[in-house]
Amino acid sequence: MNYLGEKCPVCDKYFHEGDDIVVCPECGTPHHRECYEINNKCANENLHNEDFEYQHNNSATENKSEIKCKFCGSMNNKEAFFCSKCGAPIGVQNSTQESVQNNKSNNRSQENGNGYSMPFSMDMMDPLAGVPKDFDLGDGVTAGEAAKYVKQNTPYFVRIFANIKNFSKSKFNFAAAIFTGGYLLYRKMYKIGAIIAFVQAAMMLLTLYIAYCTDYTTIIQHISSISSSASGSSVEVFNSLMEYISTLSTGQIFLIILPSIFEIINIVMILVIGGCANRIYFAHCKKQIIKIKTKITQKAQIDEKLETKGGVNTALAISLLVSYFIINYLPGILLNVI
Repeated sequence: MNYLGEKCPVCDKYFHEGDDIVVCPECGTPHHRECYEINNKCANENLHNEDFEYQHNNSATENKSEIKCKFCGSMNNKEAFFCSKCGAPIGVQNSTQESVQNNKSNNRSQENGNGYSMPFSMDMMDPLAGVPKDFDLGDGVTAGEAAKYVKQNTPYFVRIFANIKNFSKSKFNFAAAIFTGGYLLYRKMYKIGAIIAFVQAAMMLLTLYIAYCTDYTTIIQHISSISSSASGSSVEVFNSLMEYISTLSTGQIFLIILPSIFEIINIVMILVIGGCANRIYFAHCKKQIIKIKTKITQKAQIDEKLETKGGVNTALAISLLVSYFIINYLPGILLNVI
């Protein structure tokens, strides 16, 4: 009898494929064998005198349009790729069944505090994070092909790609938000990465030019001195500031606000790139894979080309970070030395 999705009354954990289950001969209550042997009796023994009979929950298996998650026991649409409750990939449940049976003690789920279990180190068991390698990501591109092209951090991206394909959902990419153009170049998205990197470098250079080659610093220092030295109410301080600003030219006022404009643009770029990076990378991977498959027909050559063209460009990313560091700090260092 199938007890998947039901709990052992002793340890209160769900039964999984391959678990050694012992059933009470009197009431039919299922237990893990090790749980039963702890007390050497049925957990519901005190109910036997009341003609208690365990009610097997088989209603979930009757609906052929639904499938039960083998990790948490909740029901999902048969077409769903991930469990709607615990988020476990439905595809990983069949692929890990054999390993669970052969190595039950190592792969035993760990209870997570929300009342359901997730498999230990799922990504280590399956580099595709439970996504079948022949899963169609759209336009004839499979998860296996995407994994060969992505190479680094495959479990994360393959699962993200499957989520985008199935549910049109993605995650915020913090690495892309922090490194922006450098991250895009690292992932070999050269066109958009070069544009973002150029815009950021241009704003950095202009900010440095304003700081060191104009009277911006003098103006800011004068405004700060008015704010700190003015006595009286805040209204008087404000009036003093407005009086000083009225003596400035339009170009000088523009110099004051331009660095702030650059900072706002940079923050917007960080948020947009962090939110869209995974979708951009998904589209990029599909485009490159389709291009390779269009030119080459033999599978072995396709796989070789995917691994050659894909992956990351670490050297370029490091070079860009070094360049940013030089642009930001070298002028100040040189001026202090001089």
